[in-house]
Amino acid sequence: MPISVSVISELQLVHNVYSGRVTIQDLYDEQIKRHDNPAFVMGIPAINDLSQVTEVDIGFDEMMAYAQHTMETYRDVTEPIQLVLVGETAVTTAAMAMYENLSAASNAPFEVTVVPGYPEVLALLNLPAEGLAFFPDFCREESHLL
Repeated sequence: MPISVSVISELQLVHNVYSGRVTIQDLYDEQIKRHDNPAFVMGIPAINDLSQVTEVDIGFDEMMAYAQHTMETYRDVTEPIQLVLVGETAVTTAAMAMYENLSAASNAPFEVTVVPGYPEVLALLNLPAEGLAFFPDFCREESHLL
């Protein structure tokens, strides 16, 4: 499954686009790519776009282990990090809910919010409409709503 990890330093956020079949290894790989990016700063918000996912193959136990790993990685974070999940489809609904609920139940340092589209992403993160220029073209399909 290809994953695109972009640190958009102009907006001080991470933008991840998942596509195809998603496994637990993809979540670990995304975290490594994000942290290896020299523009990444611990604590900046992240947007995970799942609109192009065709299958989610992640079990509850795998997600619990990933949540534990993430808590260890972010153990020194004192302020909640905004994590926005966008692109909910029939394929991703359950996975998004599991991620959101596990984050809340595990006291992970994330404030997870599921939104329907990029206008809501911009509003939630208090970004200007011009910020869409830094995202891939498919993210601008709803720009008429701004």
